[in-house]
Amino acid sequence: MSTSTTLYKEVYGTGDPILCLHGLGASMFSWRNFIKPFSSHHKLILVDFKGSGKSAKPRDGRYSIEDKVDDIYKLIVADDLTNLTLVGNSLGGAVALLVAIRLIEEQPARLSRLILIDSAGDKKYVPRYLWFLRSPLGFPIMYLAPSKLATRLTLRTCYHEVAKATPEQVEAYAAPFASKGGRYALLQTARQCIPANADDLIAKASTINVPTLIIWGRQDRVIPLIVGELLNKLIPNSTLKVIEECGHIPQEEKPEETISLINEFLDPNCQTPSATFRALQEQPSI
Repeated sequence: MSTSTTLYKEVYGTGDPILCLHGLGASMFSWRNFIKPFSSHHKLILVDFKGSGKSAKPRDGRYSIEDKVDDIYKLIVADDLTNLTLVGNSLGGAVALLVAIRLIEEQPARLSRLILIDSAGDKKYVPRYLWFLRSPLGFPIMYLAPSKLATRLTLRTCYHEVAKATPEQVEAYAAPFASKGGRYALLQTARQCIPANADDLIAKASTINVPTLIIWGRQDRVIPLIVGELLNKLIPNSTLKVIEECGHIPQEEKPEETISLINEFLDPNCQTPSATFRALQEQPSI
């Protein structure tokens, strides 16, 4: 059981809550394109996992996926979130999946919908860079690699069209990595993110009884589409949507399509046309 952790979060708008969980090495910056479209009708909650972004990075060794599930579960209960839509990408998808299972077991009235975006979910399909970080070479490379170079190379892996990865993203993701405790936290997370009973935990996904949307980039080179297809078969009442010409982080590489799919899922009668998305993005920042 993890100790109490205060996670850095930002909240936008009011209404039924949407809680977004980012991937390994990322932060809430990953969800920046969601702020204007979703905060107009929902309470959008963006969270940095412990060891990521602006959250604390203590050298306490508690960076397992179970610890992350505990942290997010406690946040949901402490903030009394109900009618919740839980969204997760990559590692955040695995956390969202396990939080959903726990909520259904313990407090089923809280969860309304689940959205998994290129989610981790099968230990047979672990990203190559994750195996590398978990190897004996992980420690020296982690502490010797320049933060911006490591971030740039990782983003190139996550994008189908690598030219879409911007200097702004490199700066945003490299800063926490370079901060005090950032390298330690990332290495510990990488080494602890596959639980020993992973197969048993994922098998419980068949108990998820809320509408579930699974979004995947067709050209994801980090976690292949076959994992999305497996999750779609495992989770009752789930729908798989594939975005073409897209890699591992659709919310960043193809935000327009991703937001449109989510809007249609939340309200089938209210999709987000391209012009509306662009207009929302051009409005002054919140």
